Amino acid sequence: PHQKVGPENLAYIIYTSGSTGQPKGVAMPQGALVNLLRWHFENAGLAPQARTLQFASLSFDVSFQEIFTALGSGSELVLIHEELRWNAAKLLCFIAQHQIERIFVPFVTLQQLAEAAANDDVVPASLREVITAGEQLKITPAIAEFFTRMGGCTLHNHYGPSETHVVTAHTLLGPPAQWPALPPIGKPLPNTEIVLLDVGGQPIADGEAGEIHIGGDCLARGYLGRPDLTNERFIRGFGGKRLYRTGDLGRRFTDGAIEFLGRADDQVKVRGYRIELGEIEGALARHPAVKELAVAAREDDAGTTTLAAYIVRRPGLDASVSELREFLAKSLPDYMIPSAYVFLDSLPLTASGKIDRKSLPALEGRRPELRTAFIAARSEMERDVAAVWRRVLGLDRVGVEDNFFDLGGTSLLLARVHTEIQKLLGREFPITDLFGFPTVQALAAHLSPAVAGRALDRDAYRKRARRQREATRLARAWRIG
Repeated sequence: PHQKVGPENLAYIIYTSGSTGQPKGVAMPQGALVNLLRWHFENAGLAPQARTLQFASLSFDVSFQEIFTALGSGSELVLIHEELRWNAAKLLCFIAQHQIERIFVPFVTLQQLAEAAANDDVVPASLREVITAGEQLKITPAIAEFFTRMGGCTLHNHYGPSETHVVTAHTLLGPPAQWPALPPIGKPLPNTEIVLLDVGGQPIADGEAGEIHIGGDCLARGYLGRPDLTNERFIRGFGGKRLYRTGDLGRRFTDGAIEFLGRADDQVKVRGYRIELGEIEGALARHPAVKELAVAAREDDAGTTTLAAYIVRRPGLDASVSELREFLAKSLPDYMIPSAYVFLDSLPLTASGKIDRKSLPALEGRRPELRTAFIAARSEMERDVAAVWRRVLGLDRVGVEDNFFDLGGTSLLLARVHTEIQKLLGREFPITDLFGFPTVQALAAHLSPAVAGRALDRDAYRKRARRQREATRLARAWRIG
């Protein structure tokens, strides 16, 4: 159809976390996205026919890059089933088997792929480009080894909030073993400007830390139906230029590249989602047993960020981890529910009476307070499953009736559990079984040889039933025709 569509027309609205509990709808115009695609096409390192994996969900703006950089250049976009996103080992095999040449993945997924490659000795020789975005890239030993073994695969680090999409890019060069642990986020894309300002809104010199402000063709219109918030975050800079205040801190090198230095506020990135800790604290504060609290981000040895809630309970009122998780699940998505809960007599305070977040205690690896009492493993299978859970979760003990998620487990950690238990058993089983049997007792019973045999019989029965239904459908369609 003939449409008069211009750069200012809306392309999509994507929602991000809001400190008031009301998500913010970012209204992105087409001109900003066309500018991004033009840069992609002019700087493409792969042939137009290269295969791109569509990994991100449609709630991530990265999915736009995957879809339209592939289709816009005439290359092939390869779709995957949801289960592959949870299983790094199978995803790695899929990439190798389907000759995928380019992937866009967050740091956590890249780390999992690197670990799976080391564990299973699988090297996806077809892979030529890996683009990371959504959270800070960290070059771990596993990632360095992964790219060393692949040889000709290039790693690109992209940066940009939802309000601008990608605005800087950096390509890592040289031997992976010599890559910096925290690579820079790179230089601005064409028609995009990065301005670093101090707390007073004044420009700073190269080498000094300041808040990242973004200007140019990449800007969103603002927040849907939120003019007050739009005016607060989208400001007028020097010369009347429209700038977006990111809340991110950065430092510019003499060559023009930007180094990311973290957040200036209490926002964090978890599994690629931008989260405002105040929104979680606001939801948790509504529980009647919570007197005081603070939520903080914690990072494990693999560089994975998780959320921890530090809670002071009201006298005479009690709340277990299970109850708090269930309470939060009524108002928050899964990725915003803390995985660790620490109960304190009081929160540490600064001299001015504010919560001293830097003094919040480290997670000690102890089994949290749960609604269920601790019951030790009784069978060999239960002991094996409990041992895997202890290693992955970093806990001193795990009871057979403990729920994996109540112990601090996340879907990412569940993928590690799945890999370890499959190696232990010497056979594969669907990762969805771990969601259906979330306690040691239930999972051990399900994975016992007798139950496994019955499961195979049920699978065979279901396949026969599906074939019969398909035959009936085709016969009915033939009769109607």
